[in-house]
Amino acid sequence: MIEKLLRMLARIFGLIGMVGMFAMLLHVTLDVAGKWLLGMPLPVTIEMTAHYYMVAVVFFPLAAVELRNGHISVEIISQYLKPRIRRMLVAIVSLLGVIYFAILTARTWHDAVNKYEIGEYLYGTVPLEIWQTRFFVPLGCGLLAIILFWKAVMVLRGAERLVHEGSETIELDGSR
Repeated sequence: MIEKLLRMLARIFGLIGMVGMFAMLLHVTLDVAGKWLLGMPLPVTIEMTAHYYMVAVVFFPLAAVELRNGHISVEIISQYLKPRIRRMLVAIVSLLGVIYFAILTARTWHDAVNKYEIGEYLYGTVPLEIWQTRFFVPLGCGLLAIILFWKAVMVLRGAERLVHEGSETIELDGSR
C-alpha cells in the first residue's frame, strides 16, 4: 500500500517535470521563431525558463529517478562487497540522504513560505510572480526524503529488488 502510494506520487511528480520540460521546449522554440521570423520575441522567456521550467525539471523528478536507482553512482569498491554488506551500504547511504534532503526540505520550505508572504516577483519587461516556484524545491526534496527513508527500511527488511531495480552498469571499456 505504501509502496503503491509512493510510486504514484513519484510518477505524478515525474510527469510534472516532463510537462515542465515540454513547456520550456515550446516556449523557447516560440521565442526563437518569433524573434527570427517576426522580429517579436516572447516576453519573459528567460525568466520563465530560469524560475519556472528549470526548477520543475530538476526537482520534481528526483523521487522517480531514485525509485529506478537512476541517480549517478560509482561502484569502484562496492561491486566487490558481499551482497549483505552492499545492502547495508545502500541503507546507510539512503539514511544519510534522508538527513540531507530533510534538512534541505525544511530550509527551502521556510524560504518558500517567506517568499509567499512577501509576494516575491521579478521586474522585467513584464512583472512576473515567482513565489510559487519556491515550493517546487521542498516538494521535490521532501518526496525524495520520504522515498529514501522507505527504501532504507525496506532494504534493511531484506527487499533485495530495491537495491538492483532499474540499475544498469555501464562498462567503460565497451565490453559487457
